[in-house]
Amino acid sequence: MVKSRVPMQVSPEFEKRIKQLQSNIMRQDGKNISLREITEKIIKVADFKRIEETILRNPKIDIKIALDRRSR
Repeated sequence: MVKSRVPMQVSPEFEKRIKQLQSNIMRQDGKNISLREITEKIIKVADFKRIEETILRNPKIDIKIALDRRSR
């Protein structure tokens, strides 16, 4: 099964830390693990659920969604 690329916008700091993690894994294990595989492992960690709950409980988080209202 071929997984298609799905672009995701993330903060520059998050991207930097994920790429640093990728580099550290490469140095430690000699394996070039993809960013997709790293993010799949992150969501399986129990602490990720706590992060989700913390974000959902915090009413001060400002989420903005830009809708494209141009006619097609």
